[in-house]
Parts: sequence; structure tokens; C-alpha cells
Amino acid sequence: MLRWVLDPVTSVLALRLRMRERGRLSYDAAWRLARVMRHPDEMGYRLYGHRGEDTQ
Repeated sequence: MLRWVLDPVTSVLALRLRMRERGRLSYDAAWRLARVMRHPDEMGYRLYGHRGEDTQ
């Protein structure tokens, strides 16, 4: 819900991506992809969201 309030355009694009992929892409992954498509400078945040636990 928070994503819809903060960036509704990205949220709509994420839904469209998910529909195009016929549900094979999670909403979270689709939202990150849509966000990076609109704001390429945020690639680091997208990569952070898809990492496993940190092994420091």
C-alpha cells in the first residue's frame, strides 16, 4: 500500500509488467524493475532487494 501512495506510476507499471509476464514475476520484483526503468540511478537499491543475507 505504501508504494501506491509514494509512487503510483511505478506501481501501475509494475502491475503491467506482471500481467505481461503472466504472474511469473512477483509484484515486488516487478515494482523494482519498473522503478529502475524510470529511475536508472537507483540500480543499487534494486540489487540490494534481490540479495540474500549478507555474509560479512
